[in-house]
Amino acid sequence: MALTRTGFTLGIRAVASLRPHEDIIPTNVQKLALEMSKDGVQKDPIIIDRDSATVLDGMHRLAAFGALRIENAVCCSVDYSSKAVTLRRWARVYTTTTGDSFEQALGPSTTLHRTTLAEAFGALEMREKGYAVLTSQAAFVPDGKADLPTALESVRGFDDVSRERGWERQFVPEDDVDLPLQEPRNFVVLLSRLTKDDVVSAGRTGRLFPCKTSMHLIDPRPVAVNFPIAELNAATSKTLQERLKGKEGRLLPPDSTYEGRRYKERLLVLDQD
Repeated sequence: MALTRTGFTLGIRAVASLRPHEDIIPTNVQKLALEMSKDGVQKDPIIIDRDSATVLDGMHRLAAFGALRIENAVCCSVDYSSKAVTLRRWARVYTTTTGDSFEQALGPSTTLHRTTLAEAFGALEMREKGYAVLTSQAAFVPDGKADLPTALESVRGFDDVSRERGWERQFVPEDDVDLPLQEPRNFVVLLSRLTKDDVVSAGRTGRLFPCKTSMHLIDPRPVAVNFPIAELNAATSKTLQERLKGKEGRLLPPDSTYEGRRYKERLLVLDQD
């Protein structure tokens, strides 16, 4: 079928065999589980690395399947080494309350020094620093060499303090941090450049990233498989292929909005004959 030319394979996989690499947001899982129960279908496939079964996109869908006691899921297996799969990062945007500042989220042994935005971005790209704090005035990076596990724990620390102090937290793609930095009450936390080995290692070891750390672009990204969840436990890959038989799909260009979400890569909408 036509899907074999797109660089991915759609199939049915046991949920228990899939390896998440990030934490989840419990409220998002609850919302998604309710939505799936109401719709009665798995709309989009879980994106996984074909070799390690690491979940690249779909951590919350995976957790929702567990909550609903669904044993199988429609998955899109990709060659993670392919240039068609791009690894990016989400940036965390925190909006402080009156009188607060990002320094209140630092541990007692954490020292940051001030630098320019350009120097901070360069250090993150070269993996010389584990993370940076960006503000409307300047950037701040930790002393010492980069250490990804320590940086990940620092990110969790910012999340913890934001909950304690009632700061708003948002996630934006790494290329879109300019706009939130125009608001003086905002500060942005961005991790160093991630590698695909980092992601696979997290999946294999169970030492998960904080939620919404990595961003994966799959070109094209398949959506709208719309497989009935009532049939998933007994489904096979052959069943899925029969359901998709004759559906060529249609391509949407990058930056299209689909089901309320804007995608940076092309989309392949599969529910089209």
